[in-house]
Amino acid sequence: MGKWDAEQSSRFGVPEVELLEYVYGHTVDTLMEKFRQPGAGFFLARADGIVAGCAGYSKSDDGIAELQKMYVRTEARGRGAAKGLMTACLDGMRDDGYDRVQLETVSFMRGAIALYESFGFKPCDQFREIPASLQPITIFMERKL
Repeated sequence: MGKWDAEQSSRFGVPEVELLEYVYGHTVDTLMEKFRQPGAGFFLARADGIVAGCAGYSKSDDGIAELQKMYVRTEARGRGAAKGLMTACLDGMRDDGYDRVQLETVSFMRGAIALYESFGFKPCDQFREIPASLQPITIFMERKL
């Protein structure tokens, strides 16, 4: 996921090192600890016996649910994995008592943006500081649950 994101973002002048540090600066252990916390969840989609994608959510600094790490492998796209992952995350957020969810994405992820819009996400104000190199391509979205 990080390799693909860095390759795509570099076409917009985003330094690979900066992107990887900002978005992917976690270890497996720190990510798993984050998604095991109360009010968080992490899901995997499988197709043909392999992991096709993932998505998670956790509590933001403002106490709002934040969709994170949503990714479906290129070869698995168009087969319903993203819809299943989104549905699982939204259901988990509701079960955890959230009433709103936010996410951060980038403008070149047109398929992801279309998915988010189909689930009722709308553009919103920036809800966190981001590196200057990412500002021209970053989109913030939210929806009520």
